[in-house]
Amino acid sequence: MVRNSKTACHTCRRRRLRCDEAKPHCQRCATEGVECLGYGKMLLWVDGVASRGKMMGKTFIEGSKITKASQTDPSPAFNAQTSNQLSTTHHGHDTHVVASPTPSTLYTSLLDPWLQQMDYNTRHYLAHFLTNVGNDLIVHNLPSHQPNPLRVLLEFSQQSSALFNVIVAMSAHHQHNLLLGTPNAHTHQIHGLLCKGKALQLLSREITHLSPSNYTTLLASSMLLSEMALLELGDDTWRIHVGAAARLVRGITLSSSSLAPDGMSVEASTFCSWMISRLVIQDMFGSSLSAITANCDLQQVWGPGRGIDRALRIAELDHYSSCPAQISQLILAASALPATALTYSSCCEDRGGGDPVITQCIFVSLQQFDPGDWALTLQPRTPTDDFTERYHIASAYKAAAALYISQIIPDDDRICAHRPTQPDDLVRDILSHISLIPRSNPLFKSSIWPICIAGAETTDPQHRAAVLSHLRTLSIEIRWQSTYGAEQALKAFWERIDTLPEQKEPHRARRWLDEFRAMGVSIYPA
Repeated sequence: MVRNSKTACHTCRRRRLRCDEAKPHCQRCATEGVECLGYGKMLLWVDGVASRGKMMGKTFIEGSKITKASQTDPSPAFNAQTSNQLSTTHHGHDTHVVASPTPSTLYTSLLDPWLQQMDYNTRHYLAHFLTNVGNDLIVHNLPSHQPNPLRVLLEFSQQSSALFNVIVAMSAHHQHNLLLGTPNAHTHQIHGLLCKGKALQLLSREITHLSPSNYTTLLASSMLLSEMALLELGDDTWRIHVGAAARLVRGITLSSSSLAPDGMSVEASTFCSWMISRLVIQDMFGSSLSAITANCDLQQVWGPGRGIDRALRIAELDHYSSCPAQISQLILAASALPATALTYSSCCEDRGGGDPVITQCIFVSLQQFDPGDWALTLQPRTPTDDFTERYHIASAYKAAAALYISQIIPDDDRICAHRPTQPDDLVRDILSHISLIPRSNPLFKSSIWPICIAGAETTDPQHRAAVLSHLRTLSIEIRWQSTYGAEQALKAFWERIDTLPEQKEPHRARRWLDEFRAMGVSIYPA
């Protein structure tokens, strides 16, 4: 057993490790990424009634519940009153708001003095956001990966009360979903609603004074609120925040080379482009199975010199969908076709000198996409070797995009002679490729849209069983309401489609996309 000196920090003493006794925090804790509890006396204040002394008859909330760590205003959003709201009392005993499966290790950035001023529960929510929520938002959420956009979000939250409250609210709702069915779940939900309400109240004031100084934090708040709608409700309310983001971008003069105002730092400019790329992807996938079309204003903010392709290439690297940019481009191009007079030439004409991705028929362009080349090209930009998983997810997206675009372009050889003729083979391809991605791999969560498309296309009972099994596993791994909603919507769709009269040529005549949109369900299949 390692014996510690009496001057060791409390963390090393609890862990029975040798402490280097560095000040203000030991280097061992900092190196290992755990919270150093320091060297002074540890005081634990609980909610209850004092039975003796000057505080007799008073509760600790009325008296001196606030510890030294929270006597100063920890942030623009969290003061002493908010700190008190982050713990609850049951029958006179203090119940800390701690979600068990939150990892015990914290990011090194949480040792920042700004964060050290906060109470334990607030820091716990921020740690949960950086780890658990972050694991759902991006592909590889590694502390060593630079730049980590989640850390940048946390840094910008020091400048905005609204953004700080959105982050804490999102973390609280995520813990509510993780602990659903347990006594602590409701507590997290209340905290999430309180912080979300505070954030919306602050945003309503901040957005009336839009300027380059608050553009980034307002855009970040809108982006996270759109994500939070999928986490909290899983319905179409995310569109409100995507629309707000589009109005923000239109409402300010941007530089000619980025989606940030002139004079902004390179880091902030890159961060703005990252946020817009996520909003574009969310808008695209959220509209794919919905009767409501995508927000064209958001896609049009990428004017000359910017290009929508740039946004999609930013997203393909770390967005949880991991959809190859070329496939996203083809999905967007196909989705725009019904807005024009669809003729043979509009689908299959040679587009020389136009879009570098779509140089000919959409189906031909999709067929020429090579998942192996894409996965290999991406490797120098990824923090880990994920070639195999990227290859499988890209192959699944390629097959799913072919099925989806087939539902958009009319089944008429005069319009397009290159559409796939064996949809069952494409369904098998999707199921085969996603089955080869381990459940524990970060890219497992990228399979939601392909599996939903496969489920909508197939009428085979065995294929449907495989789709449902995969969706149930995803609902366990990704505790978002949108994931659960996709599973429920697909089952309702099967009940609807199975009651329709059979067609002589079911695969060529059945327009399942029209039926799905006619249901009017709120589904986000990504």
